[in-house]
Amino acid sequence: MGLRTKSSNVISKLVVWTTLGAFIFFVLFPTFYLISYVFLRWPEVQLEVFENPIIGDENWRQILKVLSFSFRLSLSAVAFDLVFGIPLAYVLARKRFPGRSLLEDIVTLPLVIPTSGFGFATSITWTTVAGIGGWLGLGTGLVTNLNVVIPFLNVPIVLFIVHVALTFPYIVRTIETKFESIDTTFEIASRTLGASSLTTFRNILSPLSIPGIFSGAVLALARSLGETGASLIVSGVSSTASIAIVRWTSEFKLATAAFMGSLLVVIAWAIILPAELYVGRRGRGLRISYQLPISIYRKIMKFERFASRRLSRLKDGLPIVVVVLTVIVPIIVVLNSVIFYWSADPYTGKVQGGVVYQLFGPPNYFSILQQATVTSIIVALTSTYIAMCISIPLSFIIERKWYGEIIRTILKVPLIIPTSSLGLSVLLLWGSSGFNLVSPGIWLIILTHIVFSVPVIVESIIASYEGSNIQMYEESARTLGATAYNAIEAVSLPLIKGGILTGFILSFTRSLGETGATFIVMGRDITVPALVVNMVEALAIPAALFTSTYLIVLSLILLVIIRILTRR
Repeated sequence: MGLRTKSSNVISKLVVWTTLGAFIFFVLFPTFYLISYVFLRWPEVQLEVFENPIIGDENWRQILKVLSFSFRLSLSAVAFDLVFGIPLAYVLARKRFPGRSLLEDIVTLPLVIPTSGFGFATSITWTTVAGIGGWLGLGTGLVTNLNVVIPFLNVPIVLFIVHVALTFPYIVRTIETKFESIDTTFEIASRTLGASSLTTFRNILSPLSIPGIFSGAVLALARSLGETGASLIVSGVSSTASIAIVRWTSEFKLATAAFMGSLLVVIAWAIILPAELYVGRRGRGLRISYQLPISIYRKIMKFERFASRRLSRLKDGLPIVVVVLTVIVPIIVVLNSVIFYWSADPYTGKVQGGVVYQLFGPPNYFSILQQATVTSIIVALTSTYIAMCISIPLSFIIERKWYGEIIRTILKVPLIIPTSSLGLSVLLLWGSSGFNLVSPGIWLIILTHIVFSVPVIVESIIASYEGSNIQMYEESARTLGATAYNAIEAVSLPLIKGGILTGFILSFTRSLGETGATFIVMGRDITVPALVVNMVEALAIPAALFTSTYLIVLSLILLVIIRILTRR
């Protein structure tokens, strides 16, 4: 028995150190190498960014410009999300009605849909006669072109809509989860004492849910700052920080791109660390002591009673309208457009403008799509499998070791840094500027996707782990003579298999839809989301319509699978 225990301890230590080594090698190094690259190549960075002999510090001014624009866009989108997302989160958390699960799935859809396809669908919806403008009989798009800006904010309307749609789920689902964790007893007591629903929300739910609101806002802000795929299609003449990295990399301005990318990594770390420290304080609500004059307080109470009675439906209905306009309508438009463009251009009658001609005629996009699909599936399956091998033991380490929370905090960074920064970091680390082990192509794509796949899988497994008494069952198995390894294999893994399967599908979906990082590292191996961008740039609109529909349908199927697994 002693020899058996000793052997089990050796195997346990070997698994821990192997897992930590793989975590450092595949996730940690690529995530933070960009910062090291800037320090190691500082003379080169200084010359290109600040002291260029031809243009001086023009690149630095461009960096400041795109960062300012990115933050203005992201903060505006998050503010909009909070205004409409908090009421929708409350409806989903507290009310039961037919279609609630469907509404949750629709809100979640932008998390799994490939962003390049979604960006193209949104562009068609708002800027062409095939979208809302045609439905209203305007003869043009509701927005005349991609460069029309919102007054005061000075950000393009369509780009703003895309960022709202892609960040809205982070606000709604995070705050919904927080609302569900709050005991309804306090609300019932408040309403029993005569308080209106708005007064109850202000005095009870709002203080208790601030950690969830803060966490959701941070995730949404980071997601907006890092968005690349959809932004490449709808940005027009504007440029966000993530788009600038892709552009500068393609222009071989690696020092400028690396400096911008390192700034975004530092910004992501500066955002996530305070959020983790704050939210990690066992979800305590924020307590703010203030004393309003009694006259103002009575006016607030009067308005809240009026709003609770007369504006309740408006408050509940407007967020649903936002979801319909930003998510449902673009999907309907792109599906409808494929039908109209199937055999020929519906406006000119030219066969060359039809889906069939561009797919199977001389352009032969169908064969390119087939190859891109094979590449995408190989990348998604391989990166997800390797990430699974790392994530399963890493999840147990996070839950059982004193340094687990440190690892979990570090794992949040690959989730929120711009994928273009991540792709550049991987390119510099494994490519000719670093270890010179892998050239741009399918294997570099796989190495890039592993970095953000591991955190996705780990979070899914930990959510399943924390919802079951695994350690109690393991201890029971150990008392019956099972080794630590056998207890995990026979008891723990079956208990968390739902989380493992969900993590696998989420990782596979994320990999299948990734655009920004893939663009930088793909070489000649094109994936389907990158192909959509190439089609749009080549003005092969019917082919892009078909490919976007293809991606959207695939995402819907995967979402249904996720829903079935999570229900089980």
